[in-house]
Amino acid sequence: MGNSNSRKQNSHLIRLVAKNEVDLYLDDLAEYSFGIADGYEVQHYMPPQFPLLPLITKPRLQLCLKTWEVVQSASTDKMKQYGKPGIILFYDEFFYRLIERDATFSQVFVNVKERGEVLIKALSFILSMRADDPADVTNMQNRCRFLGHKHRTYARVRPHHFAAYTMTCIEVIMYWLGDDASPLVGDAWSNVVGFVLRYDSLLTTFLANVNLP
Repeated sequence: MGNSNSRKQNSHLIRLVAKNEVDLYLDDLAEYSFGIADGYEVQHYMPPQFPLLPLITKPRLQLCLKTWEVVQSASTDKMKQYGKPGIILFYDEFFYRLIERDATFSQVFVNVKERGEVLIKALSFILSMRADDPADVTNMQNRCRFLGHKHRTYARVRPHHFAAYTMTCIEVIMYWLGDDASPLVGDAWSNVVGFVLRYDSLLTTFLANVNLP
């Protein structure tokens, strides 16, 4: 009985190492270790409008969150005249411009539902980033690397798609912001999204040790 109670109390504990002897850090199991591409390979596929060395900061992230909320709530004069939810207006304009820019996206996203789901996931991922301290930035780099590696499993995705997708995303955000679309806003979005693509992030792992047609 006593042994049973003791077991119950300690059932939530998992000991990976012996006491006072470090064999394994659990965090090491989550580090990206599948290889990354060289900087020149990544730069070849970066949008030319993005900064060469994107810098993610807390003020920039806050500005992205603030302006996305404006778009999502359709609170600009330009959006109000349509009487539709902000996400619908953004979705329609985004995919109209994206497929006009690169028709191969219609093969990447085979149905409307999938297009919407991917767009929401992409924006949610970007806006979930944190830069309160260096550990946050390192964690985000790791998340981006795993995301880039995951994209290698999608047969129709090509490196140039990332630039077109992200450029169009920022372009449409600025379009719907109207008078609120300042250079400061553009700088914030370009740096935050550019960080996801460039700095030890999504493209560095998507392009690692792979030859694509």
